[in-house]
Amino acid sequence: MQAVFGKNQAAPDIARERAKKRAYTAILAKIVSGELAPGQRLREAELARTYKLSRTPIREILIALEKDGLIQRNRNQGAKVISFTPDDLEELYDVRCVLECLAVRRAVPHIPLNQLLEFEQRLAALPKNGGGPKWSQRQSELDLELHRFIVSKSGNGRLITYLENISLLPQSLRLAGYDDEKHGRDVRQEHLTLVRALLRRDGQLAERLMARHIENGKRKMLEMLYHRRDMRGKVA
Repeated sequence: MQAVFGKNQAAPDIARERAKKRAYTAILAKIVSGELAPGQRLREAELARTYKLSRTPIREILIALEKDGLIQRNRNQGAKVISFTPDDLEELYDVRCVLECLAVRRAVPHIPLNQLLEFEQRLAALPKNGGGPKWSQRQSELDLELHRFIVSKSGNGRLITYLENISLLPQSLRLAGYDDEKHGRDVRQEHLTLVRALLRRDGQLAERLMARHIENGKRKMLEMLYHRRDMRGKVA
């Protein structure tokens, strides 16, 4: 996934990556809601027109979606949507929980306190009563940065790679969850509590907080999935 959606790039590349992530998130939302039904074809030319991107980034998005188990690509036949169920979502979050809790356990003794203090200050500075696209974007970016920071301090290269390979799908789902202002406030507080446990070098507490944080996220995403599919069914 890192090779498809890189992170160490110049400004024009960053803008391009953000456009790709927005398109990925939009396609993901349609698959999750059922708007794009299992078996439905995805054509590069149509997607390029819809999301105002060239064929190359659209192809990269389709590769990412295939890696996440959301579509199937066949030579000369294009891509088609694969069923994405609540069980798939639950499995994804369960794997993420195991890996990120391991990352916390390994990272606790190695995380520089000055960097944790910076995260604490930035989280505390986020408006408590947020809302709107800009607030959601800030929250999402800080969320991703904090999780990546903790994983990077685990000192385990394979663990870092595994989490990078499954990161984009839950990231996009979490971003959709920030449309719910209460959920966004809850996430901010969970992150703040986690950072403060790390500042105290309390590894057991930090690991429990990470597990609870991911479990809460899973529950929220399952609620969102059922709601979107229910609304889709009523419209149909």
